[in-house]
Amino acid sequence: MSKRKQSVKSKTQSARRDPIPWKYCFLTLACGLMLVVGFFFAARSHFASIDFGIKNSRLRKQIEELESDKRRLILSKEIALSPAEIKKAARKIGLTEMTASNIEVYRPAPPKEKSKTEKLIAEKPRLAFLEKAEPIRKEDKKPEAKTEKKLPEAKEKPEKSRVQIARK
Repeated sequence: MSKRKQSVKSKTQSARRDPIPWKYCFLTLACGLMLVVGFFFAARSHFASIDFGIKNSRLRKQIEELESDKRRLILSKEIALSPAEIKKAARKIGLTEMTASNIEVYRPAPPKEKSKTEKLIAEKPRLAFLEKAEPIRKEDKKPEAKTEKKLPEAKEKPEKSRVQIARK
């Protein structure tokens, strides 16, 4: 058998490789940077959701408290408007319960004959505020322009005072 000679590579040749191009280095760096930014964004979203959850639980507790207060107030309103409570409040202010024995019938006295002065007062209307009434005055008329034609004025009736009007 024949022996083949295998080429033996020297140690210096095997350690020597082609350098990695700069494009791949920048691409790897950009991908790593995007991965780190993604982790920060995810962490921020996570903590924001936890914060919203805490606020939501506080608001739910507040809603429960307000609903219990509402139920309590409705119950107290119904109790206050019950007939028994109304009777108690009426007794406190001095009212009494009406029964057939408590009712007094009011019957007015028979009418008496009126005196002469009462008859005169009832017959004559009161004119005290009209005793010294002044006649109603018309507003002063503005002088007419010379270019306008004057119309014949109608005869004016003398005005009646308020007293004369009231007596009719």
